[in-house]
Amino acid sequence: MPKLKLPRVARTAEPLPPELRRLADEPPSFTVLLGRREFLKAAGVLAAALAVPFTGVRRAYARARGGFFTRPERATLEALVDRVIPPDRDPGARALGVAVYIERLLTAFDGAGTPPIFAGGPFSNRNPFPDERRGRRSRRRPPNAFKQFIPLTRLQTLRWRAEIFGSAAVAGAGFNDAALGPWVGLRQIYRDGLAKVDQVAVAMKGRPFARLARGDRDAVLGALDRGLFPADRRRGTTFLDVVIQHTLEGSFAAPEYGGNHRGRGWRLVRIEGDNQPLGYSIFSTDKNDYNERPTNPMSTPNPDELRHGQLRPHPISADGLSIEDAILTLTGPFENT
Repeated sequence: MPKLKLPRVARTAEPLPPELRRLADEPPSFTVLLGRREFLKAAGVLAAALAVPFTGVRRAYARARGGFFTRPERATLEALVDRVIPPDRDPGARALGVAVYIERLLTAFDGAGTPPIFAGGPFSNRNPFPDERRGRRSRRRPPNAFKQFIPLTRLQTLRWRAEIFGSAAVAGAGFNDAALGPWVGLRQIYRDGLAKVDQVAVAMKGRPFARLARGDRDAVLGALDRGLFPADRRRGTTFLDVVIQHTLEGSFAAPEYGGNHRGRGWRLVRIEGDNQPLGYSIFSTDKNDYNERPTNPMSTPNPDELRHGQLRPHPISADGLSIEDAILTLTGPFENT
């Protein structure tokens, strides 16, 4: 099958505006395939898409594969979340699947099934049932009920549709718009936000954000973090605030939501994740008492924190120390009140 050749669009660096020239000199403050079937589906909408700018063609391909982001948008998003949780000896947000999590959220109502908003339960199959006679792990595992998402109520559907598409696009969701202004949907927030990230990156550094070196990315983010993204009137948050929130959700929520690939986000912060139905202390009817799990004891140190009989706790990472310092700084003024 011959390959479809799409027109190439030249990207040129625009002159650096005075406000970006000033911000670029300041230190950054932000630290932290289509197969045959998909090709035919895309070809069905290509004729209409060719009548609009080239971005419309990319969006047609995104819809054909069941996604939302175009390839350049996806690259920008992955580079962006990797600056929120950067990769080092541990995976960064991109490897944890944060972009998958975000795209799955934005396309929650695109399919015919139950929107993947609230995972079911009560158990996944990541841990077995306990052997209540011996007080230890059994070989029986429950089915993964987390994969069965819970149907939304009428009001939940209204609220989440407005969250994703915006109040103006959802009948019955704009009851506060006259007084408070429209509720901007997450799709529009991401579409506009990612475009602005690349616009500023090209203006400051001559290339789209995803093609910049790490230091240049941080310089661009530093400029964006100092006022180039105004706070949303209704949410009170900026685009970067939304990205940070979704990065944390996608890194540490249950893997069924699309992120936290293979539970690596949980291992990153040394938590087990959902430990039920096994639990930590297992009651034994034979001894009429509890048995602690050897790998996760409740009353003694974890085995991986003992060396030659001496307690050697895992050191706090640099990120953990900065969070600890921020908490102490924030709560310090309230100590005497």
